[in-house]
Amino acid sequence: MQSKISQIIILGGGASIKDGIALGLWDKLKDRFVIGINFSYKSYVPTILTFVDASTFYTLPEIHPELATLPLIIGTPYQIKREQMLANSIFIPSTNVYIRDLSKGVYSSRLSGMYALSLAIHLLGEGEVFLLGYDLGTITKDKDDKGRDITHYYQNHVNHGGIGKTYYYRIPRREEIDFGVYKQEKDVHILNVSPNSNLNVFPKIDYPTFFSKLDNAVYNQDQLRTEIKTIFKAYLPK
Repeated sequence: MQSKISQIIILGGGASIKDGIALGLWDKLKDRFVIGINFSYKSYVPTILTFVDASTFYTLPEIHPELATLPLIIGTPYQIKREQMLANSIFIPSTNVYIRDLSKGVYSSRLSGMYALSLAIHLLGEGEVFLLGYDLGTITKDKDDKGRDITHYYQNHVNHGGIGKTYYYRIPRREEIDFGVYKQEKDVHILNVSPNSNLNVFPKIDYPTFFSKLDNAVYNQDQLRTEIKTIFKAYLPK
């Protein structure tokens, strides 16, 4: 990218983000390079919003008009009809093989968190990526008002198919199978901002440490998005 970026923050949906919110997270993210995932846009409008599921997110009738108002979305094109493709969206196919330059697609559509991380590494080149809300299931035994496991920070306020579901994360060696490929990454330092996260592939830090590590760089968001569109111009809707 033309803009010199040294840090990218990925905003997931895990319940651990509540710890950051209590300490003023949204103000800390202002004008930084933030990649949001799925319904996180309801709390904070990121530089880019990402997704991998069409039927459970992108094409949902109740949120499709909201998504149309966002500045930039990047996700997979699968099961999305031409008339459902919004003008603010870039559709990049996924792959089950991690290739840093995305020449075969973005790794991977199994989890939106993997897709977002692969995009971040490619766009950053070298520097730091901070993972927010990468809890991989539950981090407490609490239940929501419907008796479901607490899996998301916006639970009880936003409802979607993934809330309360933890089976995928309990599959043996799941985190290693999905995220182990990133261990080969040498130019980007990946930090998981949740001491209680079930994702142990990356070093874990708490929110005060995360805030202390943030540099002083802020960015013109429109300029960043223009550069990203140029990088991925081949995938823009025709």
